[in-house]
Formats: sequence, C-alpha cells, structure tokens
Amino acid sequence: MSVIARYITKEVVWNFLVITGILLLIVLSNRFAIYLAKAATGELPISLVFQIVLLYIPELLSYLIPLGFFMGILFAHGRMHADSEMIVLAACGISWRSITQITVALALTIMLVVSVLTLWVVPRVAELREQTLSKGEAFGVMQSLLPGRFQTFAEGRLVFYLEDNAPGQESLKGIFIAERPTDIPKNDQDHHGWTLITADRAHVKRDNKTNDYYLVLKNGDRYQGLPGAADYTLVKFGEYGRLVPRETESTQTEVLRLKESTVLLNSALPEDAAELQWRLSLPLTIPILALIAVPLARVQPRYGRFAKFVPAIAIYILYYNLFTISKRWVTAGALPSFIGVWWVHVLFILLGLAYIGKESGWFRLRMTKKRE
Repeated sequence: MSVIARYITKEVVWNFLVITGILLLIVLSNRFAIYLAKAATGELPISLVFQIVLLYIPELLSYLIPLGFFMGILFAHGRMHADSEMIVLAACGISWRSITQITVALALTIMLVVSVLTLWVVPRVAELREQTLSKGEAFGVMQSLLPGRFQTFAEGRLVFYLEDNAPGQESLKGIFIAERPTDIPKNDQDHHGWTLITADRAHVKRDNKTNDYYLVLKNGDRYQGLPGAADYTLVKFGEYGRLVPRETESTQTEVLRLKESTVLLNSALPEDAAELQWRLSLPLTIPILALIAVPLARVQPRYGRFAKFVPAIAIYILYYNLFTISKRWVTAGALPSFIGVWWVHVLFILLGLAYIGKESGWFRLRMTKKRE
C-alpha cells in the first residue's frame, strides 16, 4: 500500500508543481510588465522593479496553490483513469476509499503550508513590499526633477526648481519651492497668497511609523504672503519636512492585508473578521477541492483525461466567487461574521461527498439495499 501511496502522491505533486509554476510565471510576467512601465516613465527606479515583483510571490502562491493542486489532481487522476491504471489498482484490492484518503492526506499537508503563508508570511511580506513601493515612488518623484528648470505640479499650484542633484537622485542642492494652498481657488488673489521655500540641500527620509516619505529640506527660509506686498512672514529653519505624495493611494483591502492575524483575531470590526476568514478560507479550500477533484477526475478510457476539465473549472470559479462575495457581505455588515464564508465551504463539502457517493457506487448500493 505504501508503494501505491507514493506513486499516486508523486503523480499529483508533479502535476501540481508544473501547473502552479506555469500560473505563477504568467501572473509574475504581468506584474513585471506593469512595474516596468512605471519605471520607464520615471515613477519607479528600475533597481526596485525586480524586488517589488519578487515580493508578490508569497501572496500569489497563496492564491495559486489551491487552483494548482485542484488541477494537479484532475490531470494526474484523469490520466490514471484514461490509461486504465485505476482499474488495475481496483483489481489489486486498492479501494476507492484508499485512493481518496491518500489524496486528501496530501491535501491536508499542503493546506498547512498555505496556512503558514496566509496567516504569517503574506502580511509581513506585503508590509515590506508596500515599504519598497512607497520608497520607489518617492524616489521616482525625485528622479522626475530636472536640474536648472522650473517645473510645475498639482495643476500649477506647486512650482519646483532644483539647482543640482547628487548621484542616485537622493541628495538635492539649491531648492526653490513655490506653493499655493489647495483650499484656495487659483484665480483668488486676495487670500493667503503663495508660500515660498528655499533651502541649501534636501534628501528623502522615511517615517517608520506611518511608512510615508518626506523631502527633508536643510538650512533654508520659508516666506508666506501676497506677491508685491510688504506684509509677509519669514521663518528660518534648520530642517523642514514635506510629505512626498504617492501616485497610488492604499485601498482598504491593501491596508487590511498588512494587519497581523493576531490583530484581526482580537478585533470586533466586521472588515477584520472578513479578512481573517479570507486568510483561513484559502488553505481550507485545498482539502475541499480535493474531495471534489477525486471523483470528478474519473473518466472512461475512451473519453480521455480532459473529459471533465471544463465542468471542474466551472465548479472552482463558482466556489471562489461565492466565498469572495460572502467576504464582501461580511465586510459590509450584511452577513453576520459567525456565518461568514463558512456556509460556502459547507456547501462544497457536501458537493464533494455527493460526487464521491455517486462515482464510488455508494448511492447505487444504498438504493439496491432499499429495494431488497
């Protein structure tokens, strides 16, 4: 029996690794193209593109492993059915139950790996990725500044002049900034006027608490008043920080993804409960999909291994969409958190057991006994 278990496990794992690897390469290439385009326009330094893309791998694996394992079972078991290997195993006394137990045991092992990813690894890596992305966007803004030219931003409300920059674009010299308040119309010349800032040097610095980046100006003056008027204020400073705005604001989903799982567990907020259930649901789908895939992969030898591939993918899409929608309902407070996404998992466990009962002949045997 141990030989049969190793053989079935080897077949499933090989197909699972190949399929997951192909899916990961496809998704990573898409991410790489997105950030490479940002680097081409100067929004990100090219040196950070590979680092940011690689930091997506743990999160992408948490999504792709359940699908890859599901398809791996379909491919491996489907081939064994198509080549009549399952018939030979049955003739040798290997029951349907034993084959299912071997596959589900493998699924539980992979579920533990994905649980570590979703509950601990992904939040930490996502935080590091956001820090790297924020740093890249901050230095991308610095790279867009050309020495010796006046440049306007924010629809003309901000004028920036740079005398020179040091190698790496991280140290600036001879800075001039002119800005109008954002809450004052551009054609309003009667209130507040302009704020002018001059400084000898500047560099970019990260706030460890907020993960924001600031342009820190050194040894300068800050003037505020109306152009041409004598009534103005002057402030001399040794160090003055200005927030470097990000091109993309973090969404609620991205903020929740950065929270530690222990924080989510101790929170009473519905959005935190939904995020925690999402992290638990991804690994939980693996053994449930295994229950569905084992009977669904059973095909007649003449039909080929891919005979039930389309309905299997349809089931996966339905499953994923249902618990995604349920998560949104919990976040919005439309569905109690104690019900949450769990009803979807129960529904598909019953579907898997029904498939096993049908394909194994258990239903037919029960009906025969009732007739007798």
